[in-house]
Amino acid sequence: MSEDPRDDPRWQQVRAAASRPVPTPPGLVERVLRSVGGVRGRHTTAPLDLPSSGGKTQVSERALVLMTRNVAAEIGRELGGVHVAAVALEEDVLQVLVTIRFGVEAAVADLLRHQVIAALTGQLGSAPPTINVHVVDVHPD
Repeated sequence: MSEDPRDDPRWQQVRAAASRPVPTPPGLVERVLRSVGGVRGRHTTAPLDLPSSGGKTQVSERALVLMTRNVAAEIGRELGGVHVAAVALEEDVLQVLVTIRFGVEAAVADLLRHQVIAALTGQLGSAPPTINVHVVDVHPD
């Protein structure tokens, strides 16, 4: 019978960190909900112009958010222990919210960011907007 990972003494650090309130960046929840509304077709925005070698690539916010979510989820599975909780576009910056499995280093967020940028650049033929990856939760398995 395997031991419950929550019995591991390292969980004390996680519990201590969880007991301290961490403020959500101002407006992040509203932006994520707005983005989800856009993905579900209730909200439309003007296409984004991304610079490319041939001039510019136009892509809708909805397409960019869905593409980013799919790419990030696939890369997260490959990295192991990373789950994409939400993706939103805020002021031309893609915000990727992830949860990680206990024991996975938080530095995986930076690795995920670099790999998502590379994958989107390949798919779009141009560099995507700035991407931030936020670790928003840690889960036991």
